[in-house]
Amino acid sequence: MLEVIPMIDNVFIEDFIYGTILFIFIIIVVYSTKKYRNIWINRKIIHLSSVPAVLFYMYFFREPYVFLIYSIVFTVMLFSKHVKKSLDGWYQVEGNLGEVYFTLSYGVLSIVAWPEYKILAGVAMLYMAVGDSVTGIVRSRFVDRWQKHWTGSIAMLIATLFIGIYLLGYRGIPLALIATVAEAQPYIDDNLIVPLLTFLVGLLLV
Repeated sequence: MLEVIPMIDNVFIEDFIYGTILFIFIIIVVYSTKKYRNIWINRKIIHLSSVPAVLFYMYFFREPYVFLIYSIVFTVMLFSKHVKKSLDGWYQVEGNLGEVYFTLSYGVLSIVAWPEYKILAGVAMLYMAVGDSVTGIVRSRFVDRWQKHWTGSIAMLIATLFIGIYLLGYRGIPLALIATVAEAQPYIDDNLIVPLLTFLVGLLLV
């Protein structure tokens, strides 16, 4: 028992160091977008900044706890800004909790999927981080304000197909279709429905 505890501590410390570096990277990206005017593009850039963290969750972290802890930290930080009405206006929108749902969904998936389904959970997160970002960036070239547009859906389908097929093989195809439809629907925030629905359907395909 005395030998196991230091080993567990060392694993956590190693993960914590990686997680802290990734946390700092995301914070730097968040504040670097402050100079840009398009709030919706800023949100997508910040989405993309989570990709390294997701890859570490999938392939480098030895436990899920650090990823979960930082997901909770981000969720609390972001939600508290809404509660206090002290929003960071270059990426947060009053009445829109999308960024809170984004970090919350990551935290939920990270713990429930570990370890057997961590790759599937990572793919679901990447569908949101990359797929939704590509959607928003492409869509912004065709519409002046934030709204759903078919060009964005096509872009998301292409991006998620590439990710899904590369990481999951043939199972990535139906999941990419589901993620694209989930992003396009207007009823449930896509930051919740895309990763969670993709993961749940993915479980059925295992």
